[in-house]
Amino acid sequence: MARIALTRDKIVQATIKLASEIGLSNVSFPRLAEYFGIKAPSLYNHFKNMEEVRVATAVYLQKELNHELTHAMVGLTPLAALRAYAESYKKFAEKYEAVYELINVIHQTNNGELEYLAKENIRLFRRSLENINLSEEENFHISRMFRSTLHGFITLTQLGYFRQSGSISKEESFTYMVDHLLSTLNDKNSI
Repeated sequence: MARIALTRDKIVQATIKLASEIGLSNVSFPRLAEYFGIKAPSLYNHFKNMEEVRVATAVYLQKELNHELTHAMVGLTPLAALRAYAESYKKFAEKYEAVYELINVIHQTNNGELEYLAKENIRLFRRSLENINLSEEENFHISRMFRSTLHGFITLTQLGYFRQSGSISKEESFTYMVDHLLSTLNDKNSI
């Protein structure tokens, strides 16, 4: 059997793939080794333990999120950019549903790169708010409110709470939520 040129990135990608197949909590060194057709100790050449793999996966996800948010928001008016942020964030969470929870491990680690990337993703949002007539305090509160609402909607969706209810789809509810959040900024934007 030919040797695999194993890298940290390949292990992160395998973690994401396996998480979508067996669940993130079931991804382990033995499962990763089985996936690559190697012995588990070979993985220790790249990571000390699964916690390091999860942090590396979280770093990868934050970079991907930043890339997707930046491309969605570039060149748009402030309100359009905020809508693009919400829609892009939701698409990202759906794409990476099996590992989405790793977006939130920032404060459970002492990883400076992960903290920096997470703050950059928040700054993208706050920069759009800076172009609206808001005080620094309002910018701070609205940023928290919007991101918390967005994360809450995504988390509840992933937990199965927004299954089809009559004639109203979760997508319609998402659009309604974003429209309502942005409507509070419309008046400030026109000042």
